Amino acid sequence: MFGSRKETYCPYCLRKINLSDLRFFCVDEDDNRHEVKLSLMDKFFKRLPTCQRRYCKNRGLTIREVECKHCGEQLPAQILFHDKYLSFCAVGVAGAGKSSYVTTVIHELRYSNVPWVLQAMDTYTTELALLNEKLVYESRNCLIGTTSGIAPRPQFWTILDNSTASQKVPTYSLTVYDGAGEDCEKIGYTPVDAKISRYMSSARMLLIMFDPLILSSVQNEVPPEILYSSIAHERKESAPTNMVSMANALVNYIRQSCNIPPGQRIEARAAVVLTKLDALRDTINGFAPDSTINRESPHLKSKGFVEADSKMVDLEIRDWLIRQGEIAFINTIDANFKNVRVFGVSSFGNPPDMNKRLAKIRPHRVLDPIMWMLANEGVIPIKN
Repeated sequence: MFGSRKETYCPYCLRKINLSDLRFFCVDEDDNRHEVKLSLMDKFFKRLPTCQRRYCKNRGLTIREVECKHCGEQLPAQILFHDKYLSFCAVGVAGAGKSSYVTTVIHELRYSNVPWVLQAMDTYTTELALLNEKLVYESRNCLIGTTSGIAPRPQFWTILDNSTASQKVPTYSLTVYDGAGEDCEKIGYTPVDAKISRYMSSARMLLIMFDPLILSSVQNEVPPEILYSSIAHERKESAPTNMVSMANALVNYIRQSCNIPPGQRIEARAAVVLTKLDALRDTINGFAPDSTINRESPHLKSKGFVEADSKMVDLEIRDWLIRQGEIAFINTIDANFKNVRVFGVSSFGNPPDMNKRLAKIRPHRVLDPIMWMLANEGVIPIKN
């Protein structure tokens, strides 16, 4: 039963949903699909129905398929049973490394020394995670960018909080949206734009990802072989030479898609993530070896979100951006977002080689933005 659950939303149309907003179907061994209605007892106990159809091979068993009545999309049945609904949407221009980042975040949550158990809710999420993990962690290949012009399909995850000794394990529903960078660089009125707009407007947190290698000041310092291997080929000719133009494009996209007036700060929590820190390691004007951002993240060991560490990383990246002449970028994000924090990550730990092959994957600080979201959602404690 889920009588004590918090609010749940359809991850596709983003409407708040309960039992009456869903359609249930039974599919037997012969693939005979038929709808199963809620009984009075199902409604009273707030539980999923079982098939009661005479002669059905699944008679007495819980239904296997669930659809949202509003949009007709198929949902994982267990999405209704969680204590809290969480979601984040990764946005940014093409080549910023969004898909690589999401892949390493999921891998770290599943296999690192974290107090949570991460389980996929549906076949698509399972298959995508396995495919990307095999490409990155086993084959050591860089991921191909997300295809543009196609609405991103949400990934559905269950987080089981194993950090407490209570009899009932707290569970959280995590929905991940990872769209193509090309689609985030413009605003239009296509069905794809409409879906991305809904995802962005409903996300608990926006991951706004930027590639520092597009900056001319950085390109002049990074060794040519690292620049060639690290920057996305599709961005080499078309990328702007400063970050503020990208920030303005994304802010305008969010404002138009979410109908937010110019003078009102955007409510959604914004994690501004500087990617590919590994490529900046040997630059003259990069981060000092003993800087906080180059140290191991303390959040997991502290079993909470260490606010002082995160604020210091935020300050170090802001200072670095000022030295790159990107003060306008900082002013843009601060003026447009009510709750913003700047992070720096390396999804792989080292740049790819000239053939786009990866060394052993050693992610650096990839969980920091997610830990910030979990802390602000009350899932983990904030520690000073």
